Amino acid sequence: MQVEKDEIFELAESYVNHTSLSVFLTGKAGTGKTTFLKHITANTGKRFVVLAPTGVAAINAGGSTIHSFFQLPLCPYLPDVKELITEYQMMDKFHGLKKERVKLIRSLELLIIDEVSMVRADLMDAIDMVLRRYRRSDMPFGGLQLLLIGDARQLSPVVTESERPYISQVYPSAFFFNSKAFNKLRIVTIELKKVYRQKDREFLDILNAVRDNTLNMKLLSKLNERVGAVLNCKEEPIRLTTHNRQAEEINETKLAALPGDCSEFEAEIDGDFPESSYPADLLVKLKPGAQVMFIRNDSEGEYYNGKIATVEKIQKDGRVVVKDSEGNHILVGPVDWENVKYSLDSSGEIVQNVTGVFRQIPLRTAWAITIHKSQGLTFDNVIIDAGSAFAFGQVYVALSRCRSLEGISLESPVRIAAIQSNPEVSRFNEAMESLETVAKKLEGEVEHYHYELLNDVFDFSAIGKSFKLLRKLWQEHLKKTGPGTLDDIEERIKQFNEASAVATRFRSQLIAIEAGLPVPGLSEASSKLVFLNSRLKKASEFFRPLFTDLLGFSIEVSLLDIGNKEVRRRVKYLFEDLLPELELRVQCLAMMAEGTFTDEKYCRTRTACLTGNYTSTKRKQRLKDLRKV
Repeated sequence: MQVEKDEIFELAESYVNHTSLSVFLTGKAGTGKTTFLKHITANTGKRFVVLAPTGVAAINAGGSTIHSFFQLPLCPYLPDVKELITEYQMMDKFHGLKKERVKLIRSLELLIIDEVSMVRADLMDAIDMVLRRYRRSDMPFGGLQLLLIGDARQLSPVVTESERPYISQVYPSAFFFNSKAFNKLRIVTIELKKVYRQKDREFLDILNAVRDNTLNMKLLSKLNERVGAVLNCKEEPIRLTTHNRQAEEINETKLAALPGDCSEFEAEIDGDFPESSYPADLLVKLKPGAQVMFIRNDSEGEYYNGKIATVEKIQKDGRVVVKDSEGNHILVGPVDWENVKYSLDSSGEIVQNVTGVFRQIPLRTAWAITIHKSQGLTFDNVIIDAGSAFAFGQVYVALSRCRSLEGISLESPVRIAAIQSNPEVSRFNEAMESLETVAKKLEGEVEHYHYELLNDVFDFSAIGKSFKLLRKLWQEHLKKTGPGTLDDIEERIKQFNEASAVATRFRSQLIAIEAGLPVPGLSEASSKLVFLNSRLKKASEFFRPLFTDLLGFSIEVSLLDIGNKEVRRRVKYLFEDLLPELELRVQCLAMMAEGTFTDEKYCRTRTACLTGNYTSTKRKQRLKDLRKV
């Protein structure tokens, strides 16, 4: 996909691809947030999943819903509110993620959340809880990099009246940026500036003023000149309404007024496709002469999501001929929307599995649609009743759907009172770092990412916990299994602890090298990178023999025959954690010895180790390979 990139687009791309810092990508309507999402998913080398707060948003983004991916209940996540008893208090009941999903979560390098403005603070904290639990990290979101995409000035999170008293006990408001985990997260905010949808400077000034609640009388007067404006268009302009029922009544009345009977198009559903995720109406009724809107993009480019047309003919084979405003005829048949879930394939790659298909004609009657459903769409002509009771951000969303001021007709004047501003959102946006500051930080963050990965290699804490658990299992249940095994475990733990103490000192030295602090052997004249690589080679010489031995020993122990079924299960799970960690260190230390360690190679190796299937056959073969070394 060819995309137009500017410096800000490339800056955001660099942060996502070459640092571990989380990114909140925002921007006004029409600045290319969706384009950026599609570009990243098509081009990043990181292992990612795309999630969204609603089923329709997830389908449109080509991902899954947050609740589905993490298997979260639909109730609020408020562990601090003791009087609120929810499914979250029943952890064992709802939260036994399958082994493959846990593997996937541990191997992720990037979590993308689209339409983040609709994600509530408590849901963000629920995500954090799951990620910390399964990634075994106390860092915010389990140390996983986030790419959050959205505009807090547009669609806001939904809180029911029954939930509001509980939410308010914990958070100032339900916006995602009030999440406890979010406020501990290392994150940069990058705002896309260039508006592609609108070109007229005066209209852009009006939109910006509406968005920022700074509309003055001059701009307001200019906007209200569009009250009752007659639009120069061949088809009837689409009408944006605040409520579903308004749009439905208009469309039903207009359709009934056309001559003839309706043709009905009933959706076909194969597999698992939740009703909340239906991307189109289950039953579409059309007649010749009906004004319709396409509700998805065409891979051949004949139509796009939001394109307006008129039904010319309904064929016997169930396809529809429509005519667009340029007089082009388009033959439209049913299309498939896919409900996808993420999993790992046999090679450890993240794959999207189609679990259900929704098949329907990609049209809906479109004399009117709600402002909410117009999110992300672009129109040449719209009629808006801006005098109605609007929710926060809706006036801006409605006006910004149109390419030009001349394409808008207002049914009633816009009142200042209808342009609601949220002080919290304003404060959040005002607290953003300048783009200049964010750009200056990039080089340091790229370097820091490299040192973070090195720190991970020499962090042996997870391995230490596994060996302690192994000793405990042998002491309590397996003293007679494998003669001398317990003594061998004790000896390995002793060697490991000595090496861990050295690793702790080495990690401190890595911090000093990164910070430019005095380090023995590093002079001002010498290259920091050359010195670092020499230290890594020395570290490899020290640690590699030990970890090669630990891996071989652990494989031998994992292959021992254990009679007790429950103990055998616990030992199996232990080695499913331990063997990948040891294998990762052995391979990384080998790369350091050869001088071939890079960020990309580390991430690729980590993925292969964490997602590998350590069958007994593979373990035996690996043991043979290690004995040859």
